[in-house]
Amino acid sequence: MIRENVLEDILDKIQFGESVLVECKPSYIPEFTVLALLKYSRRKNLPIIIDDNLDMLYTIKTNLELFGVHEDFSDVYVIKTGGKMEVGNVIKRISISEAPSTYIQKYKEAAQEAFKNTKRAINIVLGLERLFYFVHGPQEFYMIIVSMQEFLGNKRRKAFYIIDKNVAKRAYINPLPELERIVSTVIEVEGRGISARLFFKKSASHGFIGKIIEVTMDEILR
Repeated sequence: MIRENVLEDILDKIQFGESVLVECKPSYIPEFTVLALLKYSRRKNLPIIIDDNLDMLYTIKTNLELFGVHEDFSDVYVIKTGGKMEVGNVIKRISISEAPSTYIQKYKEAAQEAFKNTKRAINIVLGLERLFYFVHGPQEFYMIIVSMQEFLGNKRRKAFYIIDKNVAKRAYINPLPELERIVSTVIEVEGRGISARLFFKKSASHGFIGKIIEVTMDEILR
């Protein structure tokens, strides 16, 4: 069906400096995407930095445990916004009640702290779509979009934004069109039983544009 190392091949071809949008509907796609990225990062000896918005990392950890996958995230650096359930090594907390300009500045400082001792890292962003529910108008919305855009091209990271499309579409302003515009790669992931279908809506690697790839759960759990 597909090569044994297809998932690793995909992640290898995503360049440092890219921002990747992983779009899915309610499913366990986020859990197994995070697990795949953790395994890949460890094989490559790359540090892992997770943006944990509104306790999404706790939800992912708990759901993985229910699947029999016990992952303590002990080697993961975490920038935490909102929520109260700590998972991994939380290096910075940012209040959800901050004004957008204050939040963005504090996030940039936290990111600098997280990356200061790393040459290159994998950055996983969870629950970003939920932050847009705290946006009150176009000005605040575009402050967040522009701040994210500034990270594109940062050669010290490969960033993966895992987004629940249903949640994003119900925000005051649907962020998906602008997120798809500013990132370098957009992958729409659909769960199909014990496998997932990856559709590359947009890619910085020409060979992936428009391509559909299937990945099985067994490949991730190896």
